[in-house]
Amino acid sequence: MEWTALVATFVGASIAMGSAVLVEIRKDRRETSAEWRLGKRELYGTYLAKLAQVRSDLQLTVLDRSLPATERTVVSRQTFAGCYELRYQLEVFAPASVVEPAVSYFRAVRKLRDATAAGMEDGDEECERVFREVMDTLADVRAAMRLDMGTDKLATG
Repeated sequence: MEWTALVATFVGASIAMGSAVLVEIRKDRRETSAEWRLGKRELYGTYLAKLAQVRSDLQLTVLDRSLPATERTVVSRQTFAGCYELRYQLEVFAPASVVEPAVSYFRAVRKLRDATAAGMEDGDEECERVFREVMDTLADVRAAMRLDMGTDKLATG
């Protein structure tokens, strides 16, 4: 009879310890997942905001016809310079399904930078084509980021 009580106590303690360990593992996974989501949300938001600001600044440069060609080149390059750091961070932390459209968007904005530096004028066909490419790639990267973050599921769930 003494063995029965001892075995029952041991089994009960094992079950309690096992369930406590499982609860901690699940809690840790949930916290880690939440941290990753928060980090990606901040990175994605910062990336999109930076490139949107650059796009806007480049558009203002295109509209400013008083800028000499040399200044236009310098202003265009300075405006875009801060984008590289965010691109590299994104390439390291985001999944390939986000990186590919994000890099396409980056390259489209870089084409806009180059066209602005080359003296592209508002209203011409090249200007329309470059801006259309930028906006199309923006839509693609935004959709990829929303899919990765499960944004639509959160809104409906």
